[in-house]
Amino acid sequence: MKFIHTADWHLGKLFYGEYLTEEQEWILKNQFLPLLDEEKPDVLILAGDVYDRSVPPTEAVELFDEMVSEIVGKRHIPFIVISGNHDSAERLSFAGRILRDSGLYMCGDLKQIKPITLQDEFGEIAFVPLPYGEPGKVREALGAEVHTHEEAEKALSDFLSSQIPEGKRKIAIAHEFVTGGKESDSERPLSVGGTDQISGSVFSAYNYTALGHLHEPQKAGGTDLIRYSGSLLKYSFSETAHKKGIISGYIDGSGRVETNFIPMIPRRDVRIIQGTFEELMKAEDPAKDDFLMAELMDEGPVIDGMARLRTKYPNMMTLHSRRKISAGEGNRNFDLTKKIDALEMFRTFYKEFQEREFTEEEEEYMKKIWADLQKEEL
Repeated sequence: MKFIHTADWHLGKLFYGEYLTEEQEWILKNQFLPLLDEEKPDVLILAGDVYDRSVPPTEAVELFDEMVSEIVGKRHIPFIVISGNHDSAERLSFAGRILRDSGLYMCGDLKQIKPITLQDEFGEIAFVPLPYGEPGKVREALGAEVHTHEEAEKALSDFLSSQIPEGKRKIAIAHEFVTGGKESDSERPLSVGGTDQISGSVFSAYNYTALGHLHEPQKAGGTDLIRYSGSLLKYSFSETAHKKGIISGYIDGSGRVETNFIPMIPRRDVRIIQGTFEELMKAEDPAKDDFLMAELMDEGPVIDGMARLRTKYPNMMTLHSRRKISAGEGNRNFDLTKKIDALEMFRTFYKEFQEREFTEEEEEYMKKIWADLQKEEL
């Protein structure tokens, strides 16, 4: 059986005040759906965080509805979806029992989940949905005495696995932080202090585990059989080096799994550009419509830098200054008992922090500013 593993679509994502729904729609329609047509999977897995928040904007819900119509309605591909920590489990699994008959498996409510059995030429394969659930929610649903994320995930896994005949091929679908995984800034912590992390050994009984939550494609638990597909798009500037895409996998009759990562190219990339303000304004950039962060290397402040940069880079999202400021050790050579004029005091202050003297041009500029200030006081 051939499967496609994707995760962390985060439909309706807000990125520096801008909704990314149009970018998500573009990549789903122009990259994802054509990829499904090329790969022709027997099942599609979405491992959590369908939406970016529990009450998503209308446009995000409409986009997912359109994707379901394309995947299940037109292509007749069984679609297994679990809820992640950004989703509302109850909303996501609404009418789930009825939708199963059409090939759409929406798994969120812990009290309703059960293994999903699909068939290939070798027999049955059990897909085990493990939607994200706080330990308290799992305790309530199963009546199990669990207190950590790992205990909760193991209890949920054991409960569902007990319903599967011995020897049957099994694929788990989970939304968790497996110990050793690489994080990015756009992932919401599952809990405080690292107690959300779980061992990959929880999934040792499965032929393959399709994970969601971490946004960089990577293997987990020290094995190629437990993998994160990564997110649909880059959702923070800490993800600029990530390659986004999907995992195409095949499970044979003996339960052996082979996987292949297939990259997807977005309409607009997320990048960091660096240089002085003048260099960035003069640079030839064929992808100036990308979502950008500028790191300015100017030694002095740049007045109204963001607005001016946006005249060239319309999707400039944020601006950071990389001006050299001496950190020092907290000891400054200021003699507050010595009487010096204000200009000399600023000259000394500047030298301490920038580790250089004024240039002639800067000296004349500061003298002019100081003279103007003195006139205003008079």
